[in-house]
Amino acid sequence: MNRYLKRAAEILLPQRTFVTIQSIRSRNYQMRLQKEWGVTQATREMIDGYGLTVLGGPFRGMRYPRESLLVRNGVPLLFGTYELELQPVIEEIVHQKYDRIIDIGAAEGYYAVGLALRTNTPVFAFDCEPRERRYLRQMAQLNGVSNLIRTESWCDRPTLSNLVRGARCLVISDCEGFEFDLFSAECILSLKECDLIIELHEFGPQTKLRSALRSRFQETHESQMISFSPAKLGTVVPQKWLTLARESRDPGQQWLHLRRIVPQ
Repeated sequence: MNRYLKRAAEILLPQRTFVTIQSIRSRNYQMRLQKEWGVTQATREMIDGYGLTVLGGPFRGMRYPRESLLVRNGVPLLFGTYELELQPVIEEIVHQKYDRIIDIGAAEGYYAVGLALRTNTPVFAFDCEPRERRYLRQMAQLNGVSNLIRTESWCDRPTLSNLVRGARCLVISDCEGFEFDLFSAECILSLKECDLIIELHEFGPQTKLRSALRSRFQETHESQMISFSPAKLGTVVPQKWLTLARESRDPGQQWLHLRRIVPQ
């Protein structure tokens, strides 16, 4: 889709429809690249050698559907090296008591299913890509947590506010740039009892996303910025798999971890 057609579609189509189309196109593009770069073949070899059960990390023992792994880089998921920087936060989270967990941009369900397994807490999992929702439901069933997980396509500000109102929640967000709009100043008050992990997608310095979100939450939350480190590998991984055991991310990739401030 050339940029002029894309801009016209963005203007003319409802936001939900436009984002869904973009999610499908983005996923198709990622799958093509993975095949071209040999990632799909490497994942197939990993499965043949090690099986479909996560070997390490916070969700060790979680099982994956084969079809779901073969459309992504399954190596870090199976070794448990996916988003290593967040693992201390995840270990902290699983010992907290939440009324519900909200996973926005849940994809195939790594966090949604993993946290349901570790915490036995109801999870509301959102993703615009219909194939990802199907993979998520398959993995939930495979791991025996279908009763805890509800999958939906779209999470906007009213939806998020309604889900967290009057409840102690964990919110995990990986919504590919929508976080600036979703976590608006008007939405912050409803999130004051929540803890949050927000993957940041800073599209150019002009957005000033990092400073904007930290500023919006400064009265209600303590904030910690967590940065991706391509050299970090906290698990013993065979030499053959070292390159693929870490995801390909921009060096400046960061997550914002927000802990609610408890009144004294």
